[in-house]
Amino acid sequence: MSQTRKVVSLTAASALAVTMFGLGSVSSVQASTARAASLSSTPDYSLPLALQESLYFYDAQKSGPARTDNDQPLSWRDDDDPTDSCVPLQPMANNVGTNLSASFIAANKSVLDPGNTGCLNLSGGFHDAGDTVKFGLPQAYAAAVLGWGMYEFPQAYTATGTLNHAMDEMKWFSDYFLRSTFLNSSGQVVAFAYQVGNGSVDHSYWGPSELESATQYPRPAWLATTSTPAADMTASAAAALTVESLLTQSSNPAYSAQCLKTAEALYTFSVANPGTGFSGGFYNSSGYVDKEAWAAAWLYIATKNSSYLNDIIATDSSGNYTGYIGNIVKNTTNTWQNTWVMNWDTRWGGVFSLLDPIVQGNSNVPAVVQTFVHYVNKWQVQYWSHVPHDNTSDTNFIATTPAGFSYLTTWGAARYNAAAQLEALAYRKNFPSDPQSALFTNWAMGQMNYIMGDNPAKWSYIVGFGSNVPGVGSEVGGSATAASHPHEGGAQGSLTNNQSVPLTDNHILWGALVGGPSSTDQPDDVTTDFVLNEVAVDYNAALVGALAGLYQYYGQSQTMTSFTPPAQAQGNCADYAGTCTTPYYATATLNQDSNQSTQITVNVNNFADEPPHLQTGMSMRVYFDISALHASGQTISSLSTPVYYDAASTIDGHATSISAPVQWGGTTSCVYYVTINWGSDGIGLPPSRAFEFAFVDALGSDFKFHWSSAASPFMTGLSAGTYASTPDPNVPIYINGTLVYGQTPSTTLDTSC
Repeated sequence: MSQTRKVVSLTAASALAVTMFGLGSVSSVQASTARAASLSSTPDYSLPLALQESLYFYDAQKSGPARTDNDQPLSWRDDDDPTDSCVPLQPMANNVGTNLSASFIAANKSVLDPGNTGCLNLSGGFHDAGDTVKFGLPQAYAAAVLGWGMYEFPQAYTATGTLNHAMDEMKWFSDYFLRSTFLNSSGQVVAFAYQVGNGSVDHSYWGPSELESATQYPRPAWLATTSTPAADMTASAAAALTVESLLTQSSNPAYSAQCLKTAEALYTFSVANPGTGFSGGFYNSSGYVDKEAWAAAWLYIATKNSSYLNDIIATDSSGNYTGYIGNIVKNTTNTWQNTWVMNWDTRWGGVFSLLDPIVQGNSNVPAVVQTFVHYVNKWQVQYWSHVPHDNTSDTNFIATTPAGFSYLTTWGAARYNAAAQLEALAYRKNFPSDPQSALFTNWAMGQMNYIMGDNPAKWSYIVGFGSNVPGVGSEVGGSATAASHPHEGGAQGSLTNNQSVPLTDNHILWGALVGGPSSTDQPDDVTTDFVLNEVAVDYNAALVGALAGLYQYYGQSQTMTSFTPPAQAQGNCADYAGTCTTPYYATATLNQDSNQSTQITVNVNNFADEPPHLQTGMSMRVYFDISALHASGQTISSLSTPVYYDAASTIDGHATSISAPVQWGGTTSCVYYVTINWGSDGIGLPPSRAFEFAFVDALGSDFKFHWSSAASPFMTGLSAGTYASTPDPNVPIYINGTLVYGQTPSTTLDTSC
């Protein structure tokens, strides 16, 4: 993310606003000197309900195996990303393996692979957004900020019954970071895995993560080492683990200590190995110093070790900053105005929000540094909230939409706004005696009202939070229609790699914050819009914390509504050939038919959706009649069944098997069947795979061919060159030998043989 900062003198008559532009920004609204339109500071919607719902988004984004009801409450999510638990420990080739060199692997194998499995276990963590990549920067940012809200407003989580849920999400993050950190016997970091999956590959897939083919879409891993430094990644993870250590100090001291020990090791490694990590062009880091400052601030809070604070604010005898602050200003005669609120890349807003209460009144911190830190922290909140600056001649504030929504940039405007809300709420908590602090949180309440539906479009930018959801009354006053087509492949549930099918999402992505409005207050509830309608783990992190803070100050008198995701019917099967009661079925088409052979393609479908999964033990039978061969003196031995195309073998690397013919209905029956098996090797069947084969006759004793498919059951309703629009009942489907769809022919259909 590129950014521009302006340094001005502490004695300047007025402060100049700074405009910053983000990665992928479509547009950026310029800073404004006008006062923002006023939004209601009375909660218009249920804050406890919104807080509860917002956490379920993280359940939807969970990656990995071994789900239980406690850590996966969504019925439409299942185990996924199986190869993450065994990423080949080898140099990367064809997107398989790691970024590690062969020499590094050989030198550190005892640490990287103590069990000699030949792979790294990097399972767990969270998918980033509408895709399934686990990107380093946004994931670690999301973990730390989600935990920050819990650290600042723990009472809100207890009061709303969300504490255990939030702690579960945090542990899913921290378990993954611990698993991804490889320490030697001295407790020093040898490597840290910060990304699994390649965006350039993964973004070619659209659908449930449970069905993503590991063969088509391999998931390599990138690790930070002394040879491949990524201080931005290691410092970000250090911050996240430190927050978790604070949250678990009382409930799980041993786990807390493990998190803190690993966090300190990661921070030390980050400082010793500067540089930015791999992004593949998706989350380009602007640098690592702000991430190290973010980690150091949290480590100081957890340890009270002054070295961490000095790493940030230290100055020399001339007043020049030698700590991380020196990256943004030169010395104590300068100040800085920060308009780009904290986000997955730039952490300074969060750094100053944490530092401010730490340094005020601290006798070990020079007064001029205390003044600087407070100025930067408060100025940013004033800039976003349009509450007058302390220097009244400074009239620079962020621009707003016509309705008064503070608007930084088009791409994900709501996430930046939510982050500014969290900073404003933290300011009030830490500086309650400041007369402006209540004005800051009044602004935050109005902005959240806008996000929840109090806007010109009467549109809730939180998926599922609105009056259009049956049985869920989320409004205290007013009404809103909730976003329902977020740019997220799992919730939409496409089984054909198509963002336009199904037209209605299979599942409600409860609590997800979509990108936000346009600069003219308009939503765009279209699946393909990844600017205004994407969701991401970093989007929701500050939203959850802001909702908790707003509940603390504005929501305690609201009626408590207990929410769990309601049971949902099977997905929108009508968008496909099947129905919700026939998730397993086949369709077939006739390619060629003569007295020598009949060639067909059968397409087997696994559209099970509660939850979607790769189905093992799946097979079909194709019944055929050999009466024409029998009449000419031939037997079943003259018929062969060559395979011409096996999609499962070609795409997934797992061959489909076809059995020898089996007689059906007794020793005089002319009806036989072959069984086509998928998933017999334990690798399940994806949504749809084609299998093309033929019944081929051998020359008879009269040197002629005598095959005829006319009496064969599989030919009933079969069309040449096209698949039927409905499932074919004459090609029955079995799961582990049990008939689940279709019909078998009568055992007395043809007994002339």
